[in-house]
Amino acid sequence: MTKKIKEVVYGIGGYDDSKPDKNVIEIVYYTKDELVEVEAKEVKAQAKAAAQAKLAALGLTVADLEALGL
Repeated sequence: MTKKIKEVVYGIGGYDDSKPDKNVIEIVYYTKDELVEVEAKEVKAQAKAAAQAKLAALGLTVADLEALGL
């Protein structure tokens, strides 16, 4: 797995081109466990978006399905 940045911490004054390393004082990466969790959430969100797109193509909403008891 590749490292994925979770957070970039800047020094006082924030991002600054004129300072060394653009004033970055720390880069925090996701742990392996956190990365697995984040990727699982992304897959779930993509599946949900695909399902909603299919419903929209049929002219239905999630509320319509709930009203039908599905």
